[in-house]
Amino acid sequence: MTIWDEIALVFTEIGWIPAVCIILGLICIIIEIFQPGFGVFGITGTILLVVGIAVRAYHSGAGNPIIQIIVLIGISAVVILLSLGIMVLSMKKGLLSRTAFVQKSRAVDVELSKGTEDYTSLIGKHGKTTSILRPGGNAQIDGKIYTVISSNAFIDKDKEIVVESVEGVKIIVKEHKMFEEE
Repeated sequence: MTIWDEIALVFTEIGWIPAVCIILGLICIIIEIFQPGFGVFGITGTILLVVGIAVRAYHSGAGNPIIQIIVLIGISAVVILLSLGIMVLSMKKGLLSRTAFVQKSRAVDVELSKGTEDYTSLIGKHGKTTSILRPGGNAQIDGKIYTVISSNAFIDKDKEIVVESVEGVKIIVKEHKMFEEE
């Protein structure tokens, strides 16, 4: 028998039980590829695929069961690799993100999170320290308490400060002196 006769026997003499197991196994593995989860579909698909191939090999009437197993594993591998390739191409082109397979919601709802506050409006404003800045501490600016950082030195409590700059959420202040000594 030639290899082509063996390949033909794989499909002509397959029963409905191995055929259903192999097809359902491949479908479950493809679902796991496109929608990864806890592995339920992947494990179920692998088990169904192995059972289908084993039942087909055990009940092979004619032909070499080893060659038929190799053919079924090869065909299954090609189908799985094609599905993986389609998934990767879809992700690269952005097509997959428009499907129901990809989660589109945010981890934290917009109403629950304001994001990073913008403190740039505080630049140049004056305030008063409510704790010693070594170099970090608290200061009251426009009636509100902020966590601030001194730009160059320690600043005692109840001293006048001015906001020098803002870097993200860091408010950088310096001591404000009414009359600069020259």
